[in-house]
Amino acid sequence: MTARRITQGLAAVIAVPTVFVLTTSPALASATADPVTITNTETVQARLDPSGKVDTARIYEQLALTGNGKVKLTNPVSTKGLRNLDSWGGYSVKDGKMTVDTTVDGEQRLRTVSDFDKKKLPIKVAVTYTLNGKQLKKPGDVVGKKGRLEAHYVVENTSARSEPVTVTDGYGKQVTEQADVVIPMVGQLTTVLPPEFGNVSSNEANKAGDGKGGTKLSFTVTLFPPVGAATAEFGWSAQVKDAIVPEAELTALPVSPLDSPTFKTAVTGYESGAEKGTDLVEGGTELDTNLIKLRDGSQKLLSGLLQLNAGAKTLNEGMANKIAPGANKVSSSLAQLAGGLSKLDTGASLLRTKMGEAATGADQLNTGAGKLADGSKELNTGANKLAKGAGDLNTGAGKLAKGTKDVNAGAGKLKTGTGKLASGLTQATGKAPQLIDGLNRVSGGLKDVQDGLTLMYGQIGTLPKEAEPLHAGISQLRAGIGSVDNPATLLGGLQRLKSQLNAAGPGIDKMRGGVHCVSDALDAVSNGRSKERGYSEACYGAAAAILNGPAGEGNRTAESNLVKKMILDSVAGRLGEIGDGPGDLDEPLPDSAKLQVALAYLKGRLTERAVPGLTQLQCGLDNQVAGCAPGAKPGLDQGLQLVDTSVSKLVSTVVAKVQGGIGTPKDDPTNKTLRGGINGLQAGVGQIQAGGKTLLAGLTQLSDGADQVDSGMGSLVTGSGQLKAGAGALADGTGKLKTGAGTLASGTGRLSAGVGVLVAGTKRLDNGLFLLSGGTGQLANGLGTAKDGTDQLAAGSKELATGIGTATDGSEKLAAGLTTAADKATGIPDGAKRLSAEGAQVLQKKGADTALDFGRRYGMLSAAAHRAKAEGMPYGAPEGAASATAYSLKLAGATGEGGRSWVRLFAGLALFAVAVGATGLIRRRARH
Repeated sequence: MTARRITQGLAAVIAVPTVFVLTTSPALASATADPVTITNTETVQARLDPSGKVDTARIYEQLALTGNGKVKLTNPVSTKGLRNLDSWGGYSVKDGKMTVDTTVDGEQRLRTVSDFDKKKLPIKVAVTYTLNGKQLKKPGDVVGKKGRLEAHYVVENTSARSEPVTVTDGYGKQVTEQADVVIPMVGQLTTVLPPEFGNVSSNEANKAGDGKGGTKLSFTVTLFPPVGAATAEFGWSAQVKDAIVPEAELTALPVSPLDSPTFKTAVTGYESGAEKGTDLVEGGTELDTNLIKLRDGSQKLLSGLLQLNAGAKTLNEGMANKIAPGANKVSSSLAQLAGGLSKLDTGASLLRTKMGEAATGADQLNTGAGKLADGSKELNTGANKLAKGAGDLNTGAGKLAKGTKDVNAGAGKLKTGTGKLASGLTQATGKAPQLIDGLNRVSGGLKDVQDGLTLMYGQIGTLPKEAEPLHAGISQLRAGIGSVDNPATLLGGLQRLKSQLNAAGPGIDKMRGGVHCVSDALDAVSNGRSKERGYSEACYGAAAAILNGPAGEGNRTAESNLVKKMILDSVAGRLGEIGDGPGDLDEPLPDSAKLQVALAYLKGRLTERAVPGLTQLQCGLDNQVAGCAPGAKPGLDQGLQLVDTSVSKLVSTVVAKVQGGIGTPKDDPTNKTLRGGINGLQAGVGQIQAGGKTLLAGLTQLSDGADQVDSGMGSLVTGSGQLKAGAGALADGTGKLKTGAGTLASGTGRLSAGVGVLVAGTKRLDNGLFLLSGGTGQLANGLGTAKDGTDQLAAGSKELATGIGTATDGSEKLAAGLTTAADKATGIPDGAKRLSAEGAQVLQKKGADTALDFGRRYGMLSAAAHRAKAEGMPYGAPEGAASATAYSLKLAGATGEGGRSWVRLFAGLALFAVAVGATGLIRRRARH
């Protein structure tokens, strides 16, 4: 039966890793029919003492051959103590490898076991035990004790090895780092606590019943970074009375995190995190590049604005100092010329009238010679005035010609300046959209940051809700602690148990009295009883009167059966005397203790140790329970209440502080929150965008206006040229008019002097006067035309002077506006530079750090996966075979069964003796 169980256990152990073989591949073996596939599993089974120290370690190998054909293979194994588990025969071993040459027909399995001869296991366990807060030197010291027993397990993956890990940072560069890489393992430690272990608790275990009243604890461990850690710590605690150290078993398996579906999500997350970090670096780099372009463009814009400002100032100075005064002079000269021409036109009209009268009264010339003399004298005077007016007109025309020359020169310079102005504004207008486009990108990036803060704010706000299960758990714990008045709670149960233990004292006293009566009866049967001593009514009841009377004489003499006497004396001796004390209650009950002493010891342990201990336990749960010392430390209930309050305060404080630091959507920079800073930055960018758009519109209008001014300046240059030519022609005409007027004055003088000749030649005079009248009519018409032209020229020059004054004011405002724009534009390069250094470059650095961190984690997982494939099996598998490995570490328990067996033996003998004595007494009473 024992051999069969051992064989079944070995088969079960060998079959463990078979479950984890996911793929198979054909081995490198010759086959004559169907290909033969080979699966190799290795199971390392180690037995550990209760503290975790390895006692023995074996490795079970299994080769599963499936197919049809001949197979030749070699399998690396441990050759130390190598045994065949399938038959009495052995295997051929060469160079540490088992050689197999066989023919497979369907399925065939080859199983071996040997000693694990590696220096150390890739996984180890260490266990420490604490009783009532004091760590025990060795696990066996806890056996038989009572109190709060705690077990602490430390499971470590010892396969770590420093290896180079290649990581791609956020800038696309390959970085090699040294890292401790382990063979990745996952496992589970299980243990079963017996039914006597009460109030079992563990923060890490999955708890379940074992179907026999015990508690099964399972601890799951992931022993490889960065998914887990190379070392895992966990444990349990329980309230014990007669403590033992339970057995435990750790099962572990090497896994490849890159292939395992369980860890696929983590691997994908690290890989995706590295990619997101790289994207963040690229985005930060692009943002920084655009900010640099924005800085350079704004500097060019600033330079253009400065040039435009200088040109506007030059234009304003030319308009104010040269063109406007010249236009005013031209307008004044033309006004004087118009006045002179008006006077000349009046004189010409008067001359025309007089000449008409002279022509009309030619036939009266003879009779009115005197009048003619007077008229000729007046004509001479008018001719002199005409000559003088013609001289004045010639002088004004000369001034007009000179003024129009200055106007033409100034208009040419103005035309050149307005051309440069239009060109500069066109360049500025072309650069402004780049500024606005860059600002739009910055604004979009700030919106993404704002959205991220909003999401973060909302997720942090859910923290109080996430803490609700903690509050509920604490409330359940407090409800479970309860009160002494509620027997369904822990305090009520302890109170009930204490009451029962207090009630056990009188019961034990009655047991001691009964034992005393049994002892007295055994003594009476064995040794007889004198009349003086007699039989007590307390033990013998109604029989005492009979035994103490004549009928009991036969019981006062001892039986002569020596064997019976020896048995009765031995049993009576084990019962002990009623006055025997319990001894030291804090020490174990001696093996030599009698039943009376044991009962006294039991009563003392229950009433003097257990009941005060239960009171202490109640005080530990709630220091307000009756019986607790004044000023006792707060109990578990008070601690949970404090924890509940502190958790609420902690959650609300943390959420409030974090959300306060993030701020609200309405915050501004004066609130000194993250959202306030982002809002301020967005507002600044919005103002820059609005200013950029306004600047673009203004530049466009300014460019259009400059084009119109440039076009107008062209017309002004052309008009001033025409004015210059007309003024020259006017100067020439007035010169000729001046000469003619002088000639006219000389002629009228000669006319006055030769009145006599005129009188004599009236007919000729009549003809001459007719001709002179026609000439004066033409002169009057010419002077009228000249007067109209000069009037129009004066009005135009006046409008020109007014327009030039308006243009002067506009050029002054243009110069002031460009000065303001140039002053404000200096902040754009500085802002772009700060945004680059404090925003885009920081974002780029954070992205690079993120990519490097996630890349490092993925690199460690990749290196660990490589080790899992290359070193997952302790000894390796045949070439081309599918393989799997499992580790089973069994920790021994400590129960003290050796000492307990002797106690049970003596107790059985005592009970047997009591039964024998009672049977003899009953028979004797039956005979009597």
